[in-house]
Amino acid sequence: MPHRRFVLLVTAIPFFAACSENRPTAPTSSAVADRSSAAVAATVTRPFGGRCETEFTSVPLRAGDPPMSVRLDIRYVCQLQHLGRVTGRADQIVTFTGPTTAVASNTTTYTAANGDQLHATWSGTSVSEGPLVSFSGPETYTGGTGRFTGASGSAWITGSASLNPDFSGAGEFKSEGTLTF
Repeated sequence: MPHRRFVLLVTAIPFFAACSENRPTAPTSSAVADRSSAAVAATVTRPFGGRCETEFTSVPLRAGDPPMSVRLDIRYVCQLQHLGRVTGRADQIVTFTGPTTAVASNTTTYTAANGDQLHATWSGTSVSEGPLVSFSGPETYTGGTGRFTGASGSAWITGSASLNPDFSGAGEFKSEGTLTF
């Protein structure tokens, strides 16, 4: 028993000595700031992608939009890696290059359940067969808010949509790539 008291006393002395000196017992604000800076600087590239369902409607063209084009307001509901279930909204311009072909580009904001946002741009091509449109192209991630501040990366998107005569409709797409944040 005396041996145990000695071991306890020897291990407790540095603890009490540290507490008796005039040292802080919690991290200082500068230590917390240093760790926060290190966390922001420690970005990791991760696999990224998932599946989105879309609904879209045509909206009026803007001054400067190309002739033979349509502007779309697209709403997404997605399941994406590192974001979970998210909503998205895109402003897209589609320019017809032939009777069944077009090029398109958009800006998108994905919003995670906690409010963090991921910003993206997309451009691609599409081909229509009657009311069914298939499309593909690269999406580039250009920052965001919360944990996606300074995010970067890209994914390849492929999808399809069912197009009504008034350029409204619904569709889906899949994406696969990487995201650094």
